[in-house]
Amino acid sequence: MSRHPSRSVVALLLAALAPLAAAGCRADETDESRPATSPDAGGSAVPAPLAELPVPRTEVAGATWDGRLVVAGGLTLDGAASPLVHTYDPDGDRWEEAPPLPVPLHHSALAVLGDRLHAVGGYTNGAGGAWQPQAGTWSLGPGERTWRQEGPLPGGPRGALGAAAVGDVIVATGGESGGTALGRTEVYDAGRRAWRPGPDLDLPREHLAVASDGDRVYAIAGRAPGQGNFRAVQSLDPRSDEAWRDEPEVADSRGGTGAAAVGERVCVAGGEEPAGTIASVECLDGDRWAQAARLARPRHGLAVMGLEGRLHVVGGGEQPGLFVSGAHEAFHL
Repeated sequence: MSRHPSRSVVALLLAALAPLAAAGCRADETDESRPATSPDAGGSAVPAPLAELPVPRTEVAGATWDGRLVVAGGLTLDGAASPLVHTYDPDGDRWEEAPPLPVPLHHSALAVLGDRLHAVGGYTNGAGGAWQPQAGTWSLGPGERTWRQEGPLPGGPRGALGAAAVGDVIVATGGESGGTALGRTEVYDAGRRAWRPGPDLDLPREHLAVASDGDRVYAIAGRAPGQGNFRAVQSLDPRSDEAWRDEPEVADSRGGTGAAAVGERVCVAGGEEPAGTIASVECLDGDRWAQAARLARPRHGLAVMGLEGRLHVVGGGEQPGLFVSGAHEAFHL
């Protein structure tokens, strides 16, 4: 995490950082001798290490767009917010730079609506390195070289939120502002290019994962100051007038996690707790979450994306606190 976070973030992370105080912060090391593995012919979930993110970072945002993975923003090892955007070509197993974010951001969210990639909220580094939550939103179309400014989040700035698209809307929910975990939900309408209020989450939280299966948006796990990590999961159909609906809880409580759909299955991966980072990957199968895989390099603050039948897990920190990584694992699930 940032060397100069806000007071609320310091309070939230004291327990997680305590075991690391003596060791200090360092970049995660890549073990070049680690044997390469890949899914076997039977489709079991064995991680396949792929080309790593060119600039290691944590607290990144991720999405699948135009047949590629996109990883945007994040924190670098010096605690600075990054404007970098990279796209991953699965055919060539290579990363390329894309137009940078208009503002350096970390703990933001990405969502794809139609053919446009949207960046929502997050933090910038303010005076003295303090984290400043943002209300800004921007979008990028195929072939464009600069991001287009969209309407700001009407409820005000927030970081550590989640966002996902379903139908012709984006749902942004959760997050933190002023030391308070939020249950606020806002819905972006592509036709009007404007945000409107949505129903609040029953459980305010930040550092949650948000993903869509094409029919509903899922808000998964997360945490709140003084309450630790959660297992709670709720889902929403923003095209109806219904409230968030309770779903089966994940098996492992987790904050700083990520989620995506692989086919029609929503899967969640990684996260952190005071004891360390979380290796398990869980997928929703009917009325229960089942462990589908384990990360070879457990991480938090990571990007989780589905592409061509595989779950990709990119970047993040391999220990709680400010640790960065370019790790890239993928699973057939």
